[in-house]
Amino acid sequence: MVKRLIAAILAAAGCVYALWYSLTPVEIVAVHNGNTLLVRHFPLLKSRQIAWWEANKGMIQARYGIPHKDENGFYDVYIQGFGDGYRIDHGTDEDSDLLCFDDIADAARCIEKDPLLNVGSARNVSLYYD
Repeated sequence: MVKRLIAAILAAAGCVYALWYSLTPVEIVAVHNGNTLLVRHFPLLKSRQIAWWEANKGMIQARYGIPHKDENGFYDVYIQGFGDGYRIDHGTDEDSDLLCFDDIADAARCIEKDPLLNVGSARNVSLYYD
């Protein structure tokens, strides 16, 4: 009886967390290099990530000027998780998994790499999601 109660409580807690996570809106924390978005609460499923991009690409273009097409008319947009925020790159092996941004003057200008979605266009592909 006690095992069933514990299992039910854990299942209910898991369902509540999944519902909360799916209903939390995506937060764009920062934009760097004209092609990198740092976000929080990004959808877990690829189909939902693509749907979010399709629903918000107009707003992102208007507000941040992304995607910015190159001289050939192609573009790449990198969506990264913001994680625990900016960190200082100490130049050690521990920091080898950091992505640093030159457009930040502060010493804490790196984030831990957490690629969530890449969107782009190329010569033979009008649009791709990776």
